[in-house]
Amino acid sequence: MVRFVLSPDGIVTPDVRRRLPGRGVWIDGTRKSVDEAVRRRAFARGFKAPVEAPEDLAEQVGSLLRQAALQRLALARKAGLVTSGFEKVRAVVQREPLAGLVFGSDAADDGREKLETLAKKARDLHKNRILADVFSSAELERTLGRNRVVHVALSPGRASDLFFTDALRLRGYEYGPPSDSEIRGHLREQTFAGPLTV
Repeated sequence: MVRFVLSPDGIVTPDVRRRLPGRGVWIDGTRKSVDEAVRRRAFARGFKAPVEAPEDLAEQVGSLLRQAALQRLALARKAGLVTSGFEKVRAVVQREPLAGLVFGSDAADDGREKLETLAKKARDLHKNRILADVFSSAELERTLGRNRVVHVALSPGRASDLFFTDALRLRGYEYGPPSDSEIRGHLREQTFAGPLTV
């Protein structure tokens, strides 16, 4: 679910961190639902007032969710929980427990499959999360301040858990609810119930 509030001038504003003051309206956490709510003028009904919902509201939400997830990844890096580069990730997978793996959307299938296979052999994979095709290598490079970032491993820690929570929320928003194979460990699948909740 994505929360929206009204700005002082009556414009519908996304509150992806759920911290902004005021009465909130909740929309099913997918791009399609936000687009539909704008098209059907559902926000006026939810806020029980005339409001202005920007045409690009769904795009704004996607951008904010992406930014939030990448900020969490940067915090995980600062906490020393991030390893990048195929060989380094392979070494970590073989010797340490993992919070999860992240692959850039342009990662080659063979490298990705090798690391996933190693993770299955080395550790109980149901405790791990694997995230692919959500972030480009360029986004990972900018966030981590390194060149050629395609494969990333995250070690267990609060910052890693927060990153995966936000990244899977983004993934669900852009592509629909994650499948069981994309959810690892204690992170529960997000539920998308109903088009509009106040």
